[in-house]
Amino acid sequence: MQNRRIFLLGLLLLIVLAGLPYSKVAAANTPKPDSVLLLYDSAAISTPKEGNVEALERLLASFGTQVTVLSYDQYQAGMLMKYSKVISVRNADDLFQLPDSYKQDLGNYQGDYLHIGNQVPMIVQQALGLGEQIVEQDTASLKIGQLSQKAMMVNEISYVTKYTGKAYGSFTSDKLKSAAPYGVSNGKYAYIPYLAKGNLTELAAAYLLRDWLSAKSNHQFYLLLDEIYPFSNLGLLDEMADRLYEAGIPFIANVQPVLSNLDYPAAQRYLETLKHVQSRNGSIVVNAPVVASTISQDITVLKSEMSSFLDALAGYGIVPLGVGSEMYWTYDDHYAANGLSYFDSSILFPNEHVMYRARTDKSQAFGSSVYTIPADDLKTYVAQGQILEPLPMDAALVYAFPDNNKKLDTLMSSLIQDWTLFSNYKYEDHTVRTQVNEMGSGKGQLHINGQTILLNSVLKDISADHAYVQEGKKSLTNLFSVQNKVFIILIASTLLIFSAFLFIGYRLYKRKYTHTGRQL
Repeated sequence: MQNRRIFLLGLLLLIVLAGLPYSKVAAANTPKPDSVLLLYDSAAISTPKEGNVEALERLLASFGTQVTVLSYDQYQAGMLMKYSKVISVRNADDLFQLPDSYKQDLGNYQGDYLHIGNQVPMIVQQALGLGEQIVEQDTASLKIGQLSQKAMMVNEISYVTKYTGKAYGSFTSDKLKSAAPYGVSNGKYAYIPYLAKGNLTELAAAYLLRDWLSAKSNHQFYLLLDEIYPFSNLGLLDEMADRLYEAGIPFIANVQPVLSNLDYPAAQRYLETLKHVQSRNGSIVVNAPVVASTISQDITVLKSEMSSFLDALAGYGIVPLGVGSEMYWTYDDHYAANGLSYFDSSILFPNEHVMYRARTDKSQAFGSSVYTIPADDLKTYVAQGQILEPLPMDAALVYAFPDNNKKLDTLMSSLIQDWTLFSNYKYEDHTVRTQVNEMGSGKGQLHINGQTILLNSVLKDISADHAYVQEGKKSLTNLFSVQNKVFIILIASTLLIFSAFLFIGYRLYKRKYTHTGRQL
């Protein structure tokens, strides 16, 4: 009887499982291929490595990867098995102890593993056949692809002396007078000895990450104009768009949204200018609104305000193709849901003024993400006269919008002389959705709700006349008008009578003064 019950329960379980779609069952047990667990031991505050975790987050985002970021203190048994790829960043010294649960899970982990920093696990050392030499303080030179940087100050760095697999870049030590690979990988396991934010090691890591993540190999360079506001010199923006168009240079305009008063003439002139920019091979990207304070900000308005601006663009025939934001927005539930969820494409900037509202450990990933780097910074890594080759990921060279004609002339001269080949952002697939509109691009065409948009470069004159304060109801207008006329007549009569008395008094006084003078 007992065996029969067990048999029936097992049969019932098989029937239930058979009724479930295979994809759902597989999804429950198979980690997402684009999901990465990033573990770190220390944020390395006040050290040369400070910010390297954030730099790594932005690199991973540029490959369309969703990232879960945890410190080792937050690690729980079994976490490794939920991810197909794991990255470990070791910034702390030898005194830091890894959790026993992590050590045990790592011994059984079958996914891909990338180690950054010191204290390389034995499983990685054996897989890559590593031999190393540690130097506490050194000056090193790094070269990878066409990029190079000299006289880089490094500390606690391990130089690879022996390895098996593929090498990336070349680190040359002043102390050792020898060169070593910047990183090594055999596909499953990978190792980067040193990563710091703000120098060439940040970009060099992208070359190894591209292969380790099995990302696409063809990438684009874009020209991005930043810091475009409704109060910018719109005439100069029109002129710049025309000059870039004449030079055959496509560009991206990262524009600040107008979150209220969209019917004001100033807002209408802004939209008119953006429409002209769009007609001149300019792709419009909406920057995330400025967060002035997380205390005073009304959390209920971000979604409606962003939606209103996007719909206003659509109503004007302007197609936004993505969103620009600092990296931390993708790690905030409030900003991701209410500000970024309209877009499937992003342009991510380094964090400058972090103000979380609902911080989360898991990032929002985009179908298309562009890595940004100031143009002047990248040019320091390239020999003068060389044509820039694409980086391992889609990247945008960032230029601040010039605020006068002299700066515009200088920028245009620089862009024309360096011969950098910039791609047209709208030739890629981008989609923006609100409750009212669906906008996007593909193969160079812009569309709104399925209709192709015809580009129009003609600027319409916007009148400055506007009733900024609405007039109230005028039910007693006639009565007040009559009263005003009566008061005007009374005041005028009073002034007239007063003037007459003043004149008469003056005449009497003058006659008395003349008579008195004759008696004398």
